Order: sequence, then structure tokens, then C-alpha cells
Amino acid sequence: MDAKRKEVDQLLSDKREIERKIEEIQANCKHEKSVIKQVADGSGSIRRVCESCGQIVGYPSLEETYAFLKK
Repeated sequence: MDAKRKEVDQLLSDKREIERKIEEIQANCKHEKSVIKQVADGSGSIRRVCESCGQIVGYPSLEETYAFLKK
């Protein structure tokens, strides 16, 4: 295996470990305070996101969406 492939494999392994840790943090978060944000899901959707852990926790109301877009 060449050096570049080995480096890519290590980086992918590191990425999986980081993603696992993020999922664990989000699963244990109480999501006490949320904010309205545009999320990077491919379509730029507006969602309610936990301020502490960054997990999507719901959808804003129509009024909240309009207020967000006016900013």
C-alpha cells in the first residue's frame, strides 16, 4: 500500500471516530436551547438547531422562518 493510500485510510478512520463522538455528545444533550439556522443539507433548509450540540431538533414556525429570512 502506498503512502498516500495509508494516509487517506488514517484520515477516514479519524473522521469516523470524530463522527461517533459527535453522535454521542448529541445523544446525551438535553437540547435545552435552540436557535433558527440554515443547515447544510444540500438544499440550505432552515431548521431549529440545538445551540449546545448543533443537532437539528425541529422546524421553525412560519413566522420564525420569515423573521429569520428578514435578518
